[in-house]
Amino acid sequence: MRQLIEHIPELIDDMATGSDGPVAIAVSGGSDSLGLMLLAHRWASARSRKLVVLTVDHRMRAESAAEADHVCKLANELGLEARLLACAVPPTSQSEARQARHRLLATAAREAGAGLLFIGHTRSDVEETFLMRLRRGSSLTRAAAPSPLSVSPVWPEGRGLTLARPLLGHRRSEIQSWLTENKIVWFTDPSNDSVSYERGRVRRDLRSLTSRHALANIIDDAAVLRALEDRKLADDIRRHVAVDAAGLVQIQSMPERQSSVLRLVSTVVLAASGGDTPVEQSKLVAALAEFDAMATGHRFTLGGAWLQKTSGGLLIGRDPGAVQARWSDGLWDGRYVMEDGTGLPPDTAPYLVRHAVPTEGNWREVISGRLHHLAAMLERSAKMQSALQA
Repeated sequence: MRQLIEHIPELIDDMATGSDGPVAIAVSGGSDSLGLMLLAHRWASARSRKLVVLTVDHRMRAESAAEADHVCKLANELGLEARLLACAVPPTSQSEARQARHRLLATAAREAGAGLLFIGHTRSDVEETFLMRLRRGSSLTRAAAPSPLSVSPVWPEGRGLTLARPLLGHRRSEIQSWLTENKIVWFTDPSNDSVSYERGRVRRDLRSLTSRHALANIIDDAAVLRALEDRKLADDIRRHVAVDAAGLVQIQSMPERQSSVLRLVSTVVLAASGGDTPVEQSKLVAALAEFDAMATGHRFTLGGAWLQKTSGGLLIGRDPGAVQARWSDGLWDGRYVMEDGTGLPPDTAPYLVRHAVPTEGNWREVISGRLHHLAAMLERSAKMQSALQA
């Protein structure tokens, strides 16, 4: 376990590069996040960094409030600031709980001034997620998740927030052994192992495997390929995508590989829509299957955006019929921020975006910043993944 103690702070250092100010950490009270809190506390203390503990009460179990309160007390005993976050309405499913949790965590992290949020995902989570996604028909590389670094999956609450996972190289059993050696008790959520849920069934199946070595090799190979794809997407965003001052997006030329085209267009459409719900893959594939045969100027809608074929690529803007014409978490329709004095006034917006911009005050687009942050995290995470595989 000595390797764990010595290795994690060094990895956290790498992940925190370029991040100033407070750092947030999500702690549920389970073994993974509790172990990460203790290790991150050692790192923060040695480097005089402020660590803010965030714990979420989903209100899905009777014990959850007491567990969240206990996490706050443990954090306070370490001299850490802790914030208890509670769902206003208890989620009705695991996916709904995940979405609610990320919104609460992202909001609290930004309120604390943190641009970096530590998450206690382990190698065990990687194995479970890999099998779950394969069962759903995901590609091999898409199943290799989560990544060492990523952007927040929620928008606009997660604007500018990076998620970091320092424990991906260690299985849950290693963390639990380290906690046991240090006489630290953790909570166990019975739903995590319940066969009523998909993850519980996958955990049961993993325990019955006669050899985990073959699975580990497959996941490692898939992760390497995923890192290559992520580097390619980051490069495609930088090389092919431009956003003008009014928020009109242009893919100036298309990548050569069809898989790269699909991922690039999906990524840009999501940013141009101002939301956090990715376009349905089947709809994207169907729309782009006829791309070569489309006439220049042909326009279609997809995922809350309109797309228009140009001589070399695509123009992409917000579908006016899908606009949420209001300010939320400091953004208008997830695409513009108020910029008094230096921003664009409404009457200067070009025709193609005129019906999908704020009608009052000066504003600035945030689509380019969103894409830049994503590209930077994809590249950094890919490098980190390669180092983990070495």
